[in-house]
Amino acid sequence: MTPLKHLSIALAAFGCATHLMAASLVEQYVITAAKAANDSLKNAPKDGVTKSIKAYAQGSTLVHEHVLSLRPDVSERELQLWRSGTRSEVVPGVCSHLKQDEFFNKHGFQVRYRYLNQSGKVLDDFVVNRPACQGL
Repeated sequence: MTPLKHLSIALAAFGCATHLMAASLVEQYVITAAKAANDSLKNAPKDGVTKSIKAYAQGSTLVHEHVLSLRPDVSERELQLWRSGTRSEVVPGVCSHLKQDEFFNKHGFQVRYRYLNQSGKVLDDFVVNRPACQGL
């Protein structure tokens, strides 16, 4: 069972009597999910391009931040192709994983992917939320 699915089952048992309680629970859910993601990222295979990956909580959003080392002459066309390919792989996979997640479906939990170069320039930044998953 994946860390996110396990957390969803455990936290769903608490129920949500009010919107305020739900907001509090979803934020705690995201903090716990970020910790679990960072634990699993410690053993992630090295690909030669990714210099670091970290996950952190930002309200009801779980942020995955990737720092990449790209060659200096990478073209905008190559970046566009990479963005398109990355999104077409990441979004359906995350949507499939979260389709039964109560916090995703009812409480605004979402996942954000940020890709930066080593100087901090944003290469891509996108959110996987319910609207992004509709129709997949």
